[in-house]
Amino acid sequence: MPRKRENPIFNILLNIVIPAVILRNGSDWLNYIETNALNINNDSITFLIAILFPCIYFVHDLKQKKDINFIAIIGFINVLLTGGIGIFGGELGLSKNWLIIKEGSLPLIIGLILWGISKYKRAIFNSVLLNDIIFDTDKIRNSLSDNKKSTLDNLSYNAGAYLIIGFFTSSIIQFILASQIITSNPGEPNFNKEVSTMTWVSYVAVFLPTVLIVGRGLLKLINGIENLTGMEKEDFLRT
Repeated sequence: MPRKRENPIFNILLNIVIPAVILRNGSDWLNYIETNALNINNDSITFLIAILFPCIYFVHDLKQKKDINFIAIIGFINVLLTGGIGIFGGELGLSKNWLIIKEGSLPLIIGLILWGISKYKRAIFNSVLLNDIIFDTDKIRNSLSDNKKSTLDNLSYNAGAYLIIGFFTSSIIQFILASQIITSNPGEPNFNKEVSTMTWVSYVAVFLPTVLIVGRGLLKLINGIENLTGMEKEDFLRT
């Protein structure tokens, strides 16, 4: 049975839009309710509230899918690290470089993990793109003889290489963007707003090239399956 599809609008709202809006405006909103009278750091509270939404999404997604993958785990750790730097960075004297390095490191780590899996756990790597969410894998494999199944494995392996390239490309873009956008240190007045800008700008700037790269690999996989099985794509793609 294919896993339940996630809602992309729900994903973007909780992981991108709502946190970005809160980071940009939260301190001003808190000023209206005079939290300073309680001797509370508005910037830290704002950051804490903002990261709650990706955390809620992570828990909800885990509950819906009943399982978890390493990319989701690293993404969750990334949220916690961002929150930790934003909330405690000022008190600990952390510089902006901590966040800049973190932004570029996440996709790099995922790319390196995928590369390691491709070398030592090829069967798992082949299922990253050739999965039951996108493809009717049982139908595809049942239509192939044993010697053609090895060709299918090669197709999925080569398509997965585009995914690795996509993450490495994302790492470079993220690092450059963070270096340009994050100019304040944690605890400084503009830090939250700069992280807000980084949140949505990086999503837009990273999304397009990554989709083009990974989409190229996925298209080559789909075309390869068509040629290998003699089926039309409508026959083996999930709708």
